[in-house]
Amino acid sequence: MEKNVKLSRIHRLSDNLVNRICAGEVVERPASALKEILENSVDAGATSITIELAEGGSKLIKVSDNGSGIIKDDLPLALERHATSKIDNEDDLYAIRTLGFRGEGLASIASVSWFSLASKVAGESIGYQLSSHFGEVREITPVGINSGTVVEVKDIYHNIPARKKFMKSETTEYQHCRTVFERIAVSYPQIAMKISHNAKEIYNLTDGDLLTRISSLFGNQYKERYFAITEFASEELTLSGYVYHPAYLENNKNVQLFFVNGRYVRDKVIQNAIKQGFSGVLHHEHNPNYVLFLTINPADIDVNVHPSKSEVRFKDSGAIHSFISRSLKKSLAVPLGNNTAISESANNSFKDGGAIWQQSEFNQPLSQNNTASFPSSVNNSYTKDYQSYSPRTNNNQYNSPQNINHNLVREWLGDSLPNQSQFSQQRYKEGSLFEENNADEGDQTFPPLGHALAQLKGIYILSQTKDGMIVVDMHAAHERVILERLKQQLGDNSISAQQLLMPIALSVDPVQIEAFERHKTELQMLGFEIDVIGEGQLAIRAIPMLLDDGQTEQLVLDVLNDFINYGKSNAIIEHQEELLSTMACHCAVRANHQLTNAEMNALLREMERTERSAYCNHGRPTWFKLTMNELDGMFMRGK
Repeated sequence: MEKNVKLSRIHRLSDNLVNRICAGEVVERPASALKEILENSVDAGATSITIELAEGGSKLIKVSDNGSGIIKDDLPLALERHATSKIDNEDDLYAIRTLGFRGEGLASIASVSWFSLASKVAGESIGYQLSSHFGEVREITPVGINSGTVVEVKDIYHNIPARKKFMKSETTEYQHCRTVFERIAVSYPQIAMKISHNAKEIYNLTDGDLLTRISSLFGNQYKERYFAITEFASEELTLSGYVYHPAYLENNKNVQLFFVNGRYVRDKVIQNAIKQGFSGVLHHEHNPNYVLFLTINPADIDVNVHPSKSEVRFKDSGAIHSFISRSLKKSLAVPLGNNTAISESANNSFKDGGAIWQQSEFNQPLSQNNTASFPSSVNNSYTKDYQSYSPRTNNNQYNSPQNINHNLVREWLGDSLPNQSQFSQQRYKEGSLFEENNADEGDQTFPPLGHALAQLKGIYILSQTKDGMIVVDMHAAHERVILERLKQQLGDNSISAQQLLMPIALSVDPVQIEAFERHKTELQMLGFEIDVIGEGQLAIRAIPMLLDDGQTEQLVLDVLNDFINYGKSNAIIEHQEELLSTMACHCAVRANHQLTNAEMNALLREMERTERSAYCNHGRPTWFKLTMNELDGMFMRGK
């Protein structure tokens, strides 16, 4: 039986319909239109930008800037697809130095709104305006405006009910617009920016430095407790910006901004690298807070991935991943004794290996409004019974990951890893994990963590500093000291391997086989000996020394998938650190273990020499400070 099929002829779509199709990609919502317009203002060299919104941007988006402007003859071209002043040829496409370059933004916006573009070039006596009624372009008319450009977008998607129904509430759309504004404002603090919504002023930001811009947008706490990072890999690769101190994070705070050459991007390689950079210092309940800028040779990235221009591809994603994670780890690992962060200056700096960090007084008292409470992020956990700090079963025995070979760890690390019974008997004599420095006793000068005064409830060490007091969680602090010592002894070289009695067969897909072939040398350095034994089959003949074979297959798959997704894998290092962290937790002093003043001071001095000693192995803070000014305020002295 024959089917009657209507023959459809191929035909060209109208320009207006093409623009509306493109608008579905470029202008997803009012915030997308705002982003395109703001990027044009930045590219035009504006030093002042004013934004007016109505009904979340769905009724009105008006952006005024003092940029270079558009001459009269170019106004019609501004509303044509693929017309731009940003690039000239194909070579420019692979070395983008501007935020915009596709030439689709204004054409797409104009096709779905009442659109007006008015501009005046400096030196001209009058400006000109071009309007578009949902894609129908009107004639150019003279207009009196200041030098720069004014763009108005009204009733977006009003003529496309099917698309308009997908827009969210006014509040939701406004929040998306505000997010776009904040990203541009952070990326370009040298530009004065103002935004209002429904005639109510939201932000009025003067031009200034990055830290002031961050605090103006997100709160003064981001100006008080931060790490400032400036890391150089080469003249064409730098990482700079600020990281909020992990000890002060709260669940309801989430500032995560990453820019590549001034452009806000969302990229899985970057996100994974940041996660790796914070490993070991971030509590599992919190997300890292940061504002970071990666500067890279434009020829080494591809920003022409998606019409929204929020995704990028790196020529060498593995190198970028390593650079970002290494830079963050380095900045978060500075020992207390190597800086003056506890001093009165909030802008102390020091140098190490060519990199420069600035640290604020993140160790300043946590009390706010003359109260001596800890931040909400840590207050709950620190008011619970101390026994809950470490992972335990109901009978108070420590849990350990199933794939930890404790005997092998102890055999490899030797006598550096005493067991708990040895610790309960040992009084920190010579040869223990930290040694006493008797020169501190009676010394009138105060080291960074001060001199121990007493032990509180068998849990905390109270220490006096030159300008106040410090409270130290002795178990958490000692746990970090032991972990860092074990990591040093483990070393940074290639990981030793242990041969398996029987090889393990592993089924993989073609993409994983390709990743294996490309990263075979790196797998050997990680302690693996693997061969291809057939189509889609690998044979695992040796594994890293510290690991049992209980989860070998999954671990190899995780490593291969990391290579596929990020060009880099930290799965083995994380696995080993988890193992060493568990062993350190076994060895650290426990609650109600009575310490002498000499032993408490020994722990404080060791903390000052130890990387990441501000946080325990699980990302919780190890100490907090309360200054005399805070104490005086609490007791109303001088009032």
